[in-house]
This record gives sequence, C-alpha cells and structure tokens, in this order.
Amino acid sequence: MSQFDEVIPRTGTNSEKWDGVEELFGRKDIIPMWVADMDFRAPKPVLDAFQRQIDHGIFGYSAKSESLVDAVINWNKEQHQFEIDPSTLFFNGAVVPTISLAIRSLTNKGDAVLMVSPIYPPFFNVTKATERKVVMSPLIYENHQYRIDFNDLEERMKTENIKLFLLCNPQNPGGRCFTKEELNQLAKLCEKYQIPVVSDEIHADLVMKNHKHVPLMVAAPFYSDQIITLMAATKTFNLAAIKASYYIITNKDYQDKFAAEQKYATTNDLNVFGIVGTEAAYRGGADWLNELKDYIYSNFEYVKDMLEKEVPEVGITDLEATYLMWLDCRALPKGEKAIYADLIDAGVGVQMGSGFGYSGKGFVRLNIACPKETLEKGVKLLIKGLKK
Repeated sequence: MSQFDEVIPRTGTNSEKWDGVEELFGRKDIIPMWVADMDFRAPKPVLDAFQRQIDHGIFGYSAKSESLVDAVINWNKEQHQFEIDPSTLFFNGAVVPTISLAIRSLTNKGDAVLMVSPIYPPFFNVTKATERKVVMSPLIYENHQYRIDFNDLEERMKTENIKLFLLCNPQNPGGRCFTKEELNQLAKLCEKYQIPVVSDEIHADLVMKNHKHVPLMVAAPFYSDQIITLMAATKTFNLAAIKASYYIITNKDYQDKFAAEQKYATTNDLNVFGIVGTEAAYRGGADWLNELKDYIYSNFEYVKDMLEKEVPEVGITDLEATYLMWLDCRALPKGEKAIYADLIDAGVGVQMGSGFGYSGKGFVRLNIACPKETLEKGVKLLIKGLKK
C-alpha cells in the first residue's frame, strides 16, 4: 500500500477545494477535482520541520537564511542541471504576485503582453488587472498533445508591438513539457523582437517518466539575461498555503526595476513556515516526490483506461507533466455549458476549458492528485456526467 492511498478528510479544515464546493458548485455533495492542490499529506521531513518550529513556540518576524538559499540552489542543480548564482535569486510569497510584479516592472499601461492559449487563467487576468493588453497565440492541438505555433507567434510579435512574453512550462492546463529544442526556438524569436520572457516553471518537478524539464535559462543561455524564471516548492510538495516562491533574474537593470516596484508592496516577505518548509522539502523530499510521480501517472493510466472504455468520444491529452488531466470533450453531442451542468448534477466538480482561454473551449481540466479510492469515486461520477 502506498502512503498516497490514505484518504485524509479535508472538510472542515478551511480547504478551498473541499469546503468551498457549495459556494462554487451549488451543492455540498461534490467530489472536487478542480483546483490544483493535492489530497496528500506533505513529506515527513517537512512536517517534522514544522513541528520543530511549533515546539519552539515563537513566531516573530522571519528572514531568509543562507541554508534556505543553499537548499534552493542544490535542488535545482541536482534536479534540473540549473546553476543559480545566489546574487540572482530572490524570494516572494507566491508565483502569481511575481507575475504581476514582472508585468508592472517591465511594461507600461497599455503595452501588449503575449502568451499562448490555453493557459492558467491568472496569466491573462493579472495582465488585464494591470491595464495591459492581452495577446494570445493558440497552441496547436494534435495527436493528443499541444505544440507551439511558431508562425502565429512570430506574426503576433511582428504586428502587435509585444513588450513581454509570459511562458508556462510545464504547461498548465495541457500537461505539456516543452523540449529544449522548442524552448530554444522560442527564445530565438523573442531575441529577434527583443521581448523579455517571464517563465513560470512552478510545475518543473512534476514531470512524468520519459520526460525532462529544461529551464528556459538552460535551454537558451544566449538569452538568459532577458529571462525571469519563477519557481517554488509549494506545488511540488503540496504546500500552497505556506506562500513561498522564488525567482531568478540575472539582468541587473531588471533587478533594480523589480526592487523599485516592490517598494509599494509590504507583504512579499516569506513567513517562517515558508522558509523552513521550502528548505525541508528540498533537502528531504526527493524520495517522496519520486513515489508521488509514479502514483500520479498510475492515476492517469486508470482514468485513461476507464474513459477509453466508457466514453471513447473523449480524447485524453498526454500527461507529460503536472497532475492535471486535460480532456477533449469536443466530440460529445453537447456543448460546454451542458457538460458542466451534467457533471455537477452527477456529483463531480471540475474546471471547464474555456476558463483557460478561448482555445480551451470544449475541454475539461481534471485534478487526479488524490487517493485511488477518491479517484475511483470521482471518475465514476465523471463518466456518468459525460454520458448523460
């Protein structure tokens, strides 16, 4: 029996995923398979580090330590062959606020910000909120996976006066882990039109077997001075609530611009649990992570087999990374609104593809990071709703 088979009740724990179902879906008896957190207990080294902090009993103002910096640097070197100079490493509460910080630091109101679609909604929501123009280039979907349309991308760079490119790699929601060659080609395009890149790599550690995450800075060292890389241990080790992330900037001018913009933010420091949790995860969580990835891929294969058997019209996107399945429901004889209503009526809560940009319409995002017992119940309800 795997440690991930344990069903841990989350209702009544202020869980957005579980306690928020009635507000979001209109009923309490929903199995939530939507928001991207996991129903698994964090690694024991992290829990032990938290307990030591609790036993100490003092929760005053905290500061990052050299030990934390070393843990971040060593993890990325070992896992991704990513050499980080400590002078280029900065910390922030979460990745989305850092995306906002980057947009505000590197562009002006009215400037065009380019991204591919479908994509994690905060990319375009934050861009709109900061009064910039959202420009989307649709990914090409074929053979159960996405690829970048470089011709469309260049056309938009050429005609839209793009000032910043937002990359999500591995790709949320499509589960795509872009190759070194694709990333190199992307960087060359951005170099041609002198467009800085913000690369959100929060799912970097959640890459499935036979695939390898390559940081954009590693794939395109010739352009690294124009790349801002965003990462965190929180997605990897199910620690979203500790609010801890970091970013890498080698460009001194960009560092200064970020620092100037951050003068207006007073909540960007890491809290004590973010500090000890990130360090403990990176120092002691590797074995837990390896088992987790095998478990997630096993869950993927189970869902894939069940859907191919029961609802063969639904296409299954390859899972190269993340714990989020992306289901192609466009061949079903009903539209997205009807699919959503039928799934809620069946008792399962998901996210619909149109929420990830116009090219996501007709897809469903399904979170499979849960124990087999929960997954089997949820998939049974999912099939019921899709068949209705």
